[in-house]
Amino acid sequence: MRTGRYRLGGLGTALFLCAAVVTVATGTARASAPTTAWRAGAFSVNVPNLVRRADVVLGAPNAKPEQAMPVGNGVLGAAVWAAGGFTAQLNRSDTQPLRWSPGWLTIPGLARLTGAADFAAHLDLYDATLVESGGGMTATIYLRADKDELVVDVTGAPPGTAQTAQVQLWSGRSPKAQTAGAVGLLAQTWKDDTNPGAGGGTFGALAAVTAGGRNVKASIVDSRTVRVSFTPNSDGSFRVVAVAPHWTGGDAAGTASALIGADAGGSGRAGHLAWWHAYWGRVGLVKLSSADGVADYLENLRTLYLYDAAADSRDTYPGSQAGVADLFSPYQDEHRWDAAAYWHWNLRMYVQANLSAGAFDLNAPYFRLYQRNLSAIEAWTKAHMGSRYSGICVPETMRFNGQGYEFGTGYTDGKLNCDTAYQPYYNARTITTGAEVGLWVWQQYLMTGDRGFLTTNYPLMAQAARFLLSYATTGTDGKLHTFPSNAHETQWDVHDPTTDAAAMQALFPATVKAAQLLGQDATLVSQLNAAIPKIRALPRTDAATQTKLLTPADDAAGQDVIGLSQDPAATRHNVENVGLEPVWPYNLIGDSGGLSALAKRTYDNRPNRTKNDWSYDPLDAARLGLGSQVAATLTTLTTQYQKRPSGLANFIGMDAYAEQQGVVAAALGEALVQDYDGLLRIAPALPSGWDADATVFIQGGSRVSIQVHGGVLTTVGVTAGSTATMRIRNPWPGKQIEVVDGADESTVVLAPTSAGTVSLHATAGRTYLVQLVSSPVAGMAFAGVNASPATRARQLGTVTIGIP
Repeated sequence: MRTGRYRLGGLGTALFLCAAVVTVATGTARASAPTTAWRAGAFSVNVPNLVRRADVVLGAPNAKPEQAMPVGNGVLGAAVWAAGGFTAQLNRSDTQPLRWSPGWLTIPGLARLTGAADFAAHLDLYDATLVESGGGMTATIYLRADKDELVVDVTGAPPGTAQTAQVQLWSGRSPKAQTAGAVGLLAQTWKDDTNPGAGGGTFGALAAVTAGGRNVKASIVDSRTVRVSFTPNSDGSFRVVAVAPHWTGGDAAGTASALIGADAGGSGRAGHLAWWHAYWGRVGLVKLSSADGVADYLENLRTLYLYDAAADSRDTYPGSQAGVADLFSPYQDEHRWDAAAYWHWNLRMYVQANLSAGAFDLNAPYFRLYQRNLSAIEAWTKAHMGSRYSGICVPETMRFNGQGYEFGTGYTDGKLNCDTAYQPYYNARTITTGAEVGLWVWQQYLMTGDRGFLTTNYPLMAQAARFLLSYATTGTDGKLHTFPSNAHETQWDVHDPTTDAAAMQALFPATVKAAQLLGQDATLVSQLNAAIPKIRALPRTDAATQTKLLTPADDAAGQDVIGLSQDPAATRHNVENVGLEPVWPYNLIGDSGGLSALAKRTYDNRPNRTKNDWSYDPLDAARLGLGSQVAATLTTLTTQYQKRPSGLANFIGMDAYAEQQGVVAAALGEALVQDYDGLLRIAPALPSGWDADATVFIQGGSRVSIQVHGGVLTTVGVTAGSTATMRIRNPWPGKQIEVVDGADESTVVLAPTSAGTVSLHATAGRTYLVQLVSSPVAGMAFAGVNASPATRARQLGTVTIGIP
């Protein structure tokens, strides 16, 4: 996590839906009879319109860099704004270690469009296309999902007026400029041989441009600029094509020309649209509404998150580092944080959001970052933690090559992570990142049932568990203790941080299950089973001052909270709510159970309220069943940080941040449906006054569709992704429920009961309805989930999505 020093301030079934969607209506009580979007085993949703309800509408030109619109294919991204008619900065996540941009694409002739009095534009999320119009011209802009190519299709240009498009770099860059027929290109390579942790590899960037029109010619303007000149077609149309492939050297002209091929004269849009339409058809969408518009706005941010995530992170490693939307940067080569390194704290909200949305493949770069660097992390652990420790201490801040250095603006040297000899520091002895990575491996497996994935990534779990086993020592009380160890970045070198206890409580049992499932590591299983009874309870401190050391025996008095460590009065260096880590992401405490009251007190007395755009307050509130706090904290964070019309956030420096969207998406998923611990909870933290029609993914490759209208839960549909027993908390406490076949809506599968928890023996591929006996879904009128595309900017307080 970027810290205060810079930033002051198992279910085997699933719900079946025609499309994975959440919709919320007006939030006002309705006197009319309830309706349902469920019929004949399917949830009926107008997917294109529901996605387009979140379109970004520009009522004025986005002339400033901070107003740039994002387009991307997960490998190549671009920030597009109206400066000089048209400017797009191309970005890739593999131009390490500094993430240098391939360049700017500019088209001066579009000034006639963007400067027109009737200018209008919108980012069409369903088509992943920015559409502009004005002055009798149109521009259709998209970055192909199937190719590293940015396309600008223009109509209405004066047929006889010459046009240009150019790719350029800036001072400090030294590309080779060249032409190849009608293609102009810039190519540059460099070595990763300067900053701490450098591995010596070769990296580079290549950008090329051409056009479709008449009399296309390429030329070199200067050592950092190439241009194509052309005349539009006789009907006033033309196309500009820019490519920026992976590049580490070679035949730049041949590579660029081969990639472009005949694209300047052809369509090439079919593959792009097919990918995005299939994506929107398989992920869980959300539409929410409330009388005050808050729910609608947050739904918009969640859909934008799903768009940005797919456009940003489908490369080998994550596109976002330090919470920044790097692929959508308009700021040349400037980065506030070390562009080569990843803060785990600022990645985990994306993993959670992708799981609940069913976008499991978008987590692949995250897992590759750690799995492919496993040997490097093992070597780092031995070199920096000492030979007496086994396994892996995963650096909280880790370079793309597995080195545990923290480096960035203002640094004169690299700060060390996972190092026993280094000075007390933010992540010098943060030893639980590996446990978090291992637990996400387990959660991804539980959600997908992908045994091949588990086999590949299980070593991350096992090695993280081995490290914690070797680092902990058994005290005179017979319990495992860790010292010196950080309570993440907040307390340094303290005794028994909450994060350490929570990590062991969560990771050890999960690793045992994974090892037994795979038939591996019998010795490790024995060691972990022996260690589990020795894990310390979570630290306690007093709620009033949070400086006194208490014990679990003090819970009964109701005046204690979960502490940061066994040294509650130790200096605090950051503004994290470490006492709530057992709630999320460690999944140890929820909205009920023996420790729930303690966790709720910890939440109510948390020292840092909605501090920083990555604040996990909304996620903790959702897990604890605090619907009003979900709404309140999401609103506060959004109005404080989401300052860009694209829906991205500001925090520090000029960077655009994606992490706030990630928190919104993750928290909304958990407010609607939860099953992180194998118990399915329906609408556990949906704020009062919000209506919802929702599809959320759960364990076992399953989905759940719910509808809440006027405060009444009407529909709970389930499609089984695997054959297993599903434990379901009664969605209508104290009332008689039953489960019927989702296809015919009448065959009783589970007899009526008013029990608090029921078990559904689900079969893969079948659908089910959980319903009130007194209000069967079959008796409701049918009304599919519909929506209308956005036609104007959306506003929440002083912030907007779009430009009014």
